[in-house]
Amino acid sequence: MLVDAHAHIDQYKNDLAEALEQIAAHRILTLSVSMDRGSYAKATAIAQSCKFVVPTFGIHPWEAQRNCERLDELESYFKATPVIGEAGLDFYWVKDRSLYSCQIAVFEYQCALAQRLSKPVNLHTKGAETEVLEAIHKFDLVKPIVHWYSGPLELIDSYLQAGSYFTVGVEVLTSARIQEIARIIPAKRLLLETDNPGGYKWLTRKTGMPDILLEVLAKVSGLRGIDPESLEDQLTENWAEFAKDMEGLAAPGDIVP
Repeated sequence: MLVDAHAHIDQYKNDLAEALEQIAAHRILTLSVSMDRGSYAKATAIAQSCKFVVPTFGIHPWEAQRNCERLDELESYFKATPVIGEAGLDFYWVKDRSLYSCQIAVFEYQCALAQRLSKPVNLHTKGAETEVLEAIHKFDLVKPIVHWYSGPLELIDSYLQAGSYFTVGVEVLTSARIQEIARIIPAKRLLLETDNPGGYKWLTRKTGMPDILLEVLAKVSGLRGIDPESLEDQLTENWAEFAKDMEGLAAPGDIVP
């Protein structure tokens, strides 16, 4: 079973039906992260028609300002989600430094709940890799997923020592730096993602469809010098280990064709 560890299923529009058909055809367990309550509601509704979609709730750093004063309204959502995300900090794409304090407040609120509820977090780290790593330690986060890492290579070992998994996604098809990261992540901590539909569109102006994950799988397997089937087996084992004892997360074999 393939796993897409970071996608935005709610962001598909006219091509949603085709996306769901591809997910079902290729049996891609799709962890759909959210930006806010609205996107989580859409993903939850979509998941009713596709057993391979797992909706998860979090407040993205780009949406922190809209939610900073409403955190007391969100706890029930965090209790319901199997994974918190997408959550984190963004000091790269967000240029207005006046927004950073709100980002930090929203992120630390989510980390504190993750700690209390023993739930993993799907992390956005762009431009704030050191600060997010510090939060992992501060809140003793369990099995964090580091999404689309492109930060300093020297921090990777520290993230790994803190129990992190790393996703590699569509940029591995074109970026030498991401290809280097794809080579050095230990086999047992590696996951794949698409960040669909927007990740591929950001790179190519073409909407990312679920089957792009097959290209990512082929590229990463080539970079690591193994065949795609062996890599898929390893990734399945990795997901099983990640999902073990996590309520609401499917493990390989749990989904009947």
